[in-house]
Amino acid sequence: MFFVFVIAGLALLVVCGLYVRRRLTGALTQLGVGARPVRVVRWVMVWLLYGYPVLLIGAIAGSRLLGQATLPRFDGLIASWLLGIPFILAVLVVFQAVPWLLAVDLAYLATRRRIASAPRVRALVVLAVLGVFALYTPIRILAERGDVRIRHHTITATPSPAAPPFRIAYFADLQQDVHTDGDRARELFAVINAWQPDVVLSGGDWINTGPDYIDAAAAAASTLHSRLGTFSVRGDHEHFAYVDRNRSVAEVERAMRAAHVDMVDNEVRWFEHAGKRIGVAFLNYNYIHRSDRETITALVAQLAPADYSIVITHQLDNKLAALLEDKVDLVLGAHTHGGQVNPVVGICHVPLARLETDFIDGRYQLGRTTVLVTAGIGYSIVPVRYAAPGSIELIELAL
Repeated sequence: MFFVFVIAGLALLVVCGLYVRRRLTGALTQLGVGARPVRVVRWVMVWLLYGYPVLLIGAIAGSRLLGQATLPRFDGLIASWLLGIPFILAVLVVFQAVPWLLAVDLAYLATRRRIASAPRVRALVVLAVLGVFALYTPIRILAERGDVRIRHHTITATPSPAAPPFRIAYFADLQQDVHTDGDRARELFAVINAWQPDVVLSGGDWINTGPDYIDAAAAAASTLHSRLGTFSVRGDHEHFAYVDRNRSVAEVERAMRAAHVDMVDNEVRWFEHAGKRIGVAFLNYNYIHRSDRETITALVAQLAPADYSIVITHQLDNKLAALLEDKVDLVLGAHTHGGQVNPVVGICHVPLARLETDFIDGRYQLGRTTVLVTAGIGYSIVPVRYAAPGSIELIELAL
């Protein structure tokens, strides 16, 4: 499904990019800008919109033909600032401007025969629309860069709990790399440690891509402290260190074991608190590996004796949610980054993650089942979050 979204997105980018380029160059020409500057603008837009994906796809194809162990990446500081960030900014400006430019075109068609100045007015409005988004988008990104919300959740399982709450620290999508490095991870982990959780749970994606940050991510994870330890499911990015996905998972899990992080694959773990048994099913469910219905059903069945039951999964789509609804007490999800890049559609920011799931960020209720989806910490594909700050979830479970 991920590749379907990528292909559809690229097709939409071609259509929208060509449309916006035509409107921009037409507006400049209408306002008297010379032919040479207009040509420069035309080619700059081609480079900004299509240069990065063409280079990336070409580099990946070349590395596969050469049989290299790792895929080429453009996520370093230099490549990000020269390629990735300009690309995503250009894409956001284009997509956000399209609905407004279509409205401008409709207004122009309705008035051009009656108002002599309609072409010039349209040109000015086109430049204004593009200018507003070209300013607002990077300002919003810079203003929110590095924002991670520390969200506190109280879940009452017993009407009058007598014991202190069971404290769960939950986070995911650290995706450690040059943009979210070990110092940043340790800074956030210190916040978790200060809260003194009983257990730390992770929704996976400890690294971004490539093997460079496996040991660094594990070193940062080793600073996490809780009474019962740190436990994690696999994310899809655990498979992205090498072309050989099994090797990727093995090396990540080796490093995490050395850091006292237990990577759990389709198993149930039991925790005791104030005489109550808390069962946690660690479900291997992500883009690379989706556990089948029989596996999910078997894990849920193992939770039947629990005083409180929890399922933790990297990815939570509508199909999985339907299998868990009213069968467990709490579901912990991740993966979406809160949308990560949530463009303005009309006048509102819309999370693109809604294309794949209804569970994007925050707390939901499915019958008796509570769902918490964390917005994560790091970045995926491009080092940009737009109207999608990260989060760490601190849960007090009253039993």
